[in-house]
Amino acid sequence: MFKSSKLFFWTIEILAVVTLIWLLTHISFVFKPVTTLFSLVFLPFIIAGFLYYVFNPLVSYLEKKFKLKRIWGIVLVFILIIGIFVYTMMSLVPSAITQLSDLIKASGNIYPQLQKWLEKLSENPAFSEIDFKALLNKANISYMDILQNLLSGVTLSVSNVVAVVSKIFMVLALVPVLLFYMLKDGKSMLPFLKKTVLKSDRLNIVGLLNDMNGTISKFISGAAIDCLFIFVTVFISYLIIGIPYAFLFAVFAAVTNLIPYIGPYIGVIPVILTVAFTNPVQALIAVVVVLTLQQIDGNIIYPKVVGSAVEVHPVTIMVLMLVVGSLYGLVGMLIAVPFYSLVKEIVKFSWRLWENHKAARLDETENEKYDIIEK
Repeated sequence: MFKSSKLFFWTIEILAVVTLIWLLTHISFVFKPVTTLFSLVFLPFIIAGFLYYVFNPLVSYLEKKFKLKRIWGIVLVFILIIGIFVYTMMSLVPSAITQLSDLIKASGNIYPQLQKWLEKLSENPAFSEIDFKALLNKANISYMDILQNLLSGVTLSVSNVVAVVSKIFMVLALVPVLLFYMLKDGKSMLPFLKKTVLKSDRLNIVGLLNDMNGTISKFISGAAIDCLFIFVTVFISYLIIGIPYAFLFAVFAAVTNLIPYIGPYIGVIPVILTVAFTNPVQALIAVVVVLTLQQIDGNIIYPKVVGSAVEVHPVTIMVLMLVVGSLYGLVGMLIAVPFYSLVKEIVKFSWRLWENHKAARLDETENEKYDIIEK
């Protein structure tokens, strides 16, 4: 009687889970090679997957519009990717490195400028009782200390240079191969997966995969368009205003803009820190321009190109930003919303599947009750 009860079933399930957790915590060394391999392969898969969703629509367009074989469409796309990569490495990267080097050199002047600005502020009767010098000393802000810490970190990590370089080369080698096969055989994955599931569940599985594919595709393509819009408009605006290191700051603003609600404010912080103490008016204009562009993007561009793909409540997004940001930092905040959208699709699918199976069991019971099904 007990063996056929739900209590017995859940007791076995809980014991199995507890046993599995205990084994994993005591023999973790067995899985270390597997986790290392996974960490090496995971990044190339993520990059290749991102590029797949960016370029797959172009391959499909070439295939349908110009009646090209898919393989030739892929070849043309790879030529385009190589051209973009070469152009970026030859023109944009040197400029970015130069600007970054200049920014690092200029950052040493920020602290003295801050001191002068606070000295002037302390002359104001409203702030005369505040000892800004003591506060700065207490904060122990020293660019020499920061530089020494950075240099010691570099010294300690010299032994890992070979590992880092080999990882970069592995990523560069794997990404094109993975991307090629994703573009070539991506369409054949759905028929393969349909064969691996029960016939009665194939329709549900196909629906789930289509929903997930649509969500990822819309989000990535929309995010790419949104990033490009922010980069171009911010870069041009910074050039007009006369903000130094406009290219670097525009790239940073474009990436952080993908973080809902708080991203634009994060994106303007480097500009404020760099310009505020030398030209406060220029910094204020930059903030106004970025926030204006953010309003245009948030109310017009983002809802059209990205918002329809995720459909997440604003309160949920804020909770995600707080939780994931505290756990995984900036990278976690960037992927939190699309990852949550995928999990939501899986949960909705699981619920629909459970409801369908429940309804099927009820129908079968009713049919057996009235002898509709022969036993």
